[in-house]
Amino acid sequence: MQMIPCLDLADAEAIVSSAMQEAERSASRVSIAVVDGSGLLIRFSRMDGASAASVEAAAAKARTAALTGNDSAAAEQAIASGRLALLSLQGVLHQPCALMAGGLVLRSQGIVVGAIGVSGMTPDQDASIARAGTDGFELRAQDYSS
Repeated sequence: MQMIPCLDLADAEAIVSSAMQEAERSASRVSIAVVDGSGLLIRFSRMDGASAASVEAAAAKARTAALTGNDSAAAEQAIASGRLALLSLQGVLHQPCALMAGGLVLRSQGIVVGAIGVSGMTPDQDASIARAGTDGFELRAQDYSS
């Protein structure tokens, strides 16, 4: 039997905390979602002033990254390059997906354990805030292995 790493609530809270710090530093108003490797929500936070649309978009970006094993921006770039079949992804997965920047994969020991999705600002700002969350996760993972 194999042991598969997975995110726990404490991991998700640390990820959201790191992302929130970056959002506050840059005066951004965003929603932040962390999902497990199956795309199911573990932790969510909506900052004051974040748009209503950012709520679902953040969760969908995280879900897309977790279920595809790629950052959500990769799907956006592939569609822009003519890979239009990706537009059917939401129907195939039977779950809302967001094929746009702001969803980043979280890996442990090379295995997708979840993803973070951020929405509410520009694609670059969303991705930067999400990256702060993944950086927080990587620091936490290093602490475990020490």
